[in-house]
Amino acid sequence: MRVNARKNTELLARYPFLYHILDLPFEPIAQGNQNLKKVDDLVITFEKADGDLLYRKADNLGLIDNACMLATKGRHKGLAGKRGEYLFALDKAGVVLKRLDWPKGRDEERSSKPPYAYAVLWGVQNGEMLSQPHFDKTKYLAWVTVETWHEPTRDSMQPFGALQSREMRIIVYSEPSQGFKKLQEEANLFDNLYLDSHTLITAALERNYDINVLSGHLGELCNFFQREVYFAGMKDILDAGEYRGASGQFGPTRVMAAEMCGYDRVMLQNNVCWVSFQLRPESKSMYVLGCGGTLPQLRELTLSAIAGWKEGGKEKFTSDKNVSVI
Repeated sequence: MRVNARKNTELLARYPFLYHILDLPFEPIAQGNQNLKKVDDLVITFEKADGDLLYRKADNLGLIDNACMLATKGRHKGLAGKRGEYLFALDKAGVVLKRLDWPKGRDEERSSKPPYAYAVLWGVQNGEMLSQPHFDKTKYLAWVTVETWHEPTRDSMQPFGALQSREMRIIVYSEPSQGFKKLQEEANLFDNLYLDSHTLITAALERNYDINVLSGHLGELCNFFQREVYFAGMKDILDAGEYRGASGQFGPTRVMAAEMCGYDRVMLQNNVCWVSFQLRPESKSMYVLGCGGTLPQLRELTLSAIAGWKEGGKEKFTSDKNVSVI
């Protein structure tokens, strides 16, 4: 436990149930290492449970397939990583009421409907029917993320080489002031679901009406942005600039634009979410290329960029040869 070792020791003493969680079997398991207590880096944090948590799902990679994380910077630069995520409901004594595991890979996801995190508050899950809730007993939720980092190989079917580290992050969510029962009643997919390309594409293929409606809201934000900003001076600055890239900072919102393979692309980003819009050659309408955040977060991000543009953004948005957008 190299990082925050003293703090971790204090938290483990204060919340003994963390010892129990650390001793449970989690994938990814270090190759050739059966000592599940071996963690090279442990980080424990505390937050208050909210609606976004209840509509979260795990982001598992490399557990049963060849998908992996590739670090391009930081202390894992150049390494290939696996990730497994889990959620626990615990009572006031730290006894585990339920452990929630998600599919280990995308193939498993296609053959089932992975639950949202709120399923951990229910005792039994039968298809889409939930019963025996333990709202009143639950005092903590614990989100566990386990990662292993490996030397990369040149084999795309087996990208993981020698193990370099096994790391664990635990976020302990305390009971909200209104209690977990009321929190679930107040939470909803339209305000709390994290939207990304995988979620939106899956919803389109499965004809998920509710999530497809959210996709329509994103499209409207894109139309609003292109009318108020992109075709109101931003494209002219990009076209006339020294480089085929430009950027500007509007308060907490970073705005970046660049030409990518003949397509004009704009990315908006702050410390909680991001969205990118793209324009095909000769087209007069942008579309949403990618995003990461809830609809309220993405709406606030886009409106912030529009407001910043109208409040002197043209002077702040300048040519940038190093701009990078996704």
